[in-house]
Amino acid sequence: MVKYPMHKIACVFSFRESEWVSCQKIVFNLHKAYEGVPGVEIQDFHFGSDSHGADHLRLSEDIFAFNPETIVILDHKPHPILFMKSLIPLYFGREKPRILVHVFGDFTLYYYDWGELGKLLKDFPVEFVVASDRQKLLIDKLLLAPQSSKICPFPVKEEDFSFFPEERKKQREAWGVKDKDIVFTFTGRISRQKRTHLLLKAFDEALRREKSVNSHLFIYGQPDHVGDVFLGVWENENEYFRKIHRLYMSLPESTRSRIHFMGSVPNSQLRPVYAGADYLINLSVHNDEDYGMSVAEAQMTGLPSILTDWGGLASFEHPELPEATRFLKVSLGVKSKLISLEETIEAIGHAMKFPRNVNREKLVSFSRERFSVNAATQIISRILGEAFPVFKSFSGLHRNIVSRKSLGRHHYITREIKIHPIYRRLYSAYVRNT
Repeated sequence: MVKYPMHKIACVFSFRESEWVSCQKIVFNLHKAYEGVPGVEIQDFHFGSDSHGADHLRLSEDIFAFNPETIVILDHKPHPILFMKSLIPLYFGREKPRILVHVFGDFTLYYYDWGELGKLLKDFPVEFVVASDRQKLLIDKLLLAPQSSKICPFPVKEEDFSFFPEERKKQREAWGVKDKDIVFTFTGRISRQKRTHLLLKAFDEALRREKSVNSHLFIYGQPDHVGDVFLGVWENENEYFRKIHRLYMSLPESTRSRIHFMGSVPNSQLRPVYAGADYLINLSVHNDEDYGMSVAEAQMTGLPSILTDWGGLASFEHPELPEATRFLKVSLGVKSKLISLEETIEAIGHAMKFPRNVNREKLVSFSRERFSVNAATQIISRILGEAFPVFKSFSGLHRNIVSRKSLGRHHYITREIKIHPIYRRLYSAYVRNT
């Protein structure tokens, strides 16, 4: 690991927790990874949604006075252009600091802001760091070659997510399930983007086909009404929940008794959930699925997964332990992203027939090598030890999308409410090339 002679780093993030639970963990775990880099002096700077014009100016002056070699944007919200407009002019005629941006999944919500910031960043040494292989493919389409992003998975604290066999027994007792029962779990938002309706249908049909009497599905999380606005699907408050409720009530009682809606729980209570379960299942095709924090945490406890082969979820493949993750193909259809119901049923059914065929201790070991805070520290250390490319501009594709911004989020659908070619060009990065 490279050491630095007191390399000064300004870490910019909101000291207040994000409204998104996963982002709460990501930011502070990333910060912990930076703290582990040897030979650096870190100073933290608050930049949150409660910051306003005078705060932005004061923040810029404070960062400038600290005189960092590297400025690290650790958070996803608010957009850094709000204070960069004050900070960048301070470096006119002076040596420019390096700027490292950790890219979150909502990058594609702020094309215009990134475009404006790109004009300010011209000729600054800038590094964009993404969380997964597929996100790199997507972000690199928006960067002007030869600039390309680096990969550093969002880290997980080992002390928060490890496998303890005694927790498995206690959790299954709390659930009221037997040791021989097969437990599937999902943790996250109950939403169209996460394809909760497909999960219920597939679980029901797998129960029927396998005639399973000892399988359960525990769903942790609250419903949202985000819909899939990129593809022209808007939902009213609680609309998706009502759809899920109607679907649930249409299932036979024998299935309903096996599906358990547990609501939201604190992050500290998820480790025993993963310990008690046999499989994590996540059918997300969310546009912002840059990583999959719940999957990383689950695999750090040795929990095997059934996942869509979409976006950042595709990164949770372990060549040394292929049985640890089962992937479901995703394709871009005419109007939406498609997952085969039949393939999903088969995957769940196979897990019902052949449970616990994964060595959890091995999966824990492999996951720590890739997703732990220490692993992130080593990656960040390497990135900091390299020269940053000089930023020139975003790509023509980025400018094309920005030029359509006047259409709002409609720039991803045609007038016939079909997937726009621009969406296909960009999000082809999130599906597997076959």
